Formats: sequence, C-alpha cells, structure tokens
Amino acid sequence: MIKYDKLRGETMWLFKKKKKRFGEILIKRGLATKEDIEEALKIQREIKEKKQIQKNIGTILHEKGVIDLEDIKNVLDEQREGESFFLKSLVYSIFHSK
Repeated sequence: MIKYDKLRGETMWLFKKKKKRFGEILIKRGLATKEDIEEALKIQREIKEKKQIQKNIGTILHEKGVIDLEDIKNVLDEQREGESFFLKSLVYSIFHSK
C-alpha cells in the first residue's frame, strides 16, 4: 500500500499489484521446472557470494539452455504489465477524482 498526497491536500491510498516473480512465470508457462528455478537460484547465490555480483536468473537459465532470449523478453514484458497497470491507475486517480 502506498500513501499518495494530492496537491489539494487530500490523501489517497493506492494498492500496488505484487510483481510476479520471473521463475514463477516460467513455471506457469511450462518453460522451466521448479527444479530448474531452484538450481538457478542456488547458482545465483553462489555467484553473489564468490564474486559479489548479482546475475539474473534468466541469464543463468539461458546459459544452461533452459530458455531462450525470446522467453526472457516475454517474461519481462509480463512482469512490466503489472507496473504499467499501477501507473495507469495512479494517473487516472489523479485526474478523475473530486
């Protein structure tokens, strides 16, 4: 929940949709198994501990041959749909309230 103070002094509360997790979308679409995601998360943690860098799960799965670049693009697009919905709702509420 996000508090948004309008210019007129009114307070609005907006509810942001929870962002879908990359791995959950892959599993839902049948592009990866739960085991694929768990292994990628394990690799991700190991890389972060050793090299102090964050490698994306999509990159790890792509390097392992589980998904292709088009799959990554489509999943990222689906994740962004929720953010777009939130922003559209925010703009609508600003211009169409009392």
